[in-house]
Amino acid sequence: MKSMTGFGKSEGETRHGRVIVEARSENHRFLDIKFLLPESVSSIEPELAEAVKKVILRGKLRITLAIEGTKAAPPVLNVEVAKQLKKSIESLKKEFGIKEDLRIEHFLTIKDIFTTKTADQLTGGDVIDIEKVLSKAIQKLDDARKNEGKKLEKDFRERLDKIENLTRTIAVKRKDFMATASAKLKERISKILEDNQIDEARLYQEAAFLTERSDITEELVRLKAHIGKFRETLRNKGSIGKELDFLLQEMNREAGTVAAKAKDAEISHFTIELRSELEKIREQLQNIE
Repeated sequence: MKSMTGFGKSEGETRHGRVIVEARSENHRFLDIKFLLPESVSSIEPELAEAVKKVILRGKLRITLAIEGTKAAPPVLNVEVAKQLKKSIESLKKEFGIKEDLRIEHFLTIKDIFTTKTADQLTGGDVIDIEKVLSKAIQKLDDARKNEGKKLEKDFRERLDKIENLTRTIAVKRKDFMATASAKLKERISKILEDNQIDEARLYQEAAFLTERSDITEELVRLKAHIGKFRETLRNKGSIGKELDFLLQEMNREAGTVAAKAKDAEISHFTIELRSELEKIREQLQNIE
């Protein structure tokens, strides 16, 4: 199990200079990758993204790649632009009767008169070298996500133990519900009828109807099954966050039904505590890949 939060950094020498990669991630419903790349390597962004997808399945990633130590190419005079500029200036002088001589600074103020030599094209070997540095950073990021995931898994299992214990307690408290409900109902009816005879068959029929309407056995059984499935899913590899989220929704639904049907103050207190643990799991679960 992995968290979606982490950081990884790696450096390595290439033909173009020292490559430095920093990768940060946080929680997100899907996989969202954003690169900040120098212009010289922007053309290989799709290949870099594919390398990331081999390791990271879900999360919001921000990856910065910098290249240090590259030598800037010397500017090159664009002779054709200079010639056209000279013709334009001479034409303007003639048009407006300007006597001033043409000087070098008139050319230097024009942005496009010098061009920078285009950087060498990236070769297949260059791409491999850059991807190696990226992969090391992504692996460190993934290791950080795994370590955080282990902590979250430990917390989940401890909370599941509490939830399971609360479920058992509720089941025990509910075990003698029919007998208790019958006794209470009989007592209330006796007070109303005083010395009149009570129809025992009718009494137990009403008690049975009351029990059926407030029976929580099925909900407790399903809740226990969801807890078991949640534990089992925690052991799975890959992206499990969405499956765990679905199971948690089902557990919350069963707990809510138990609280509504129980009509018992003591059991209500236990379900409040149970749902509190489920909420704590939900908060942490948003960060699971």
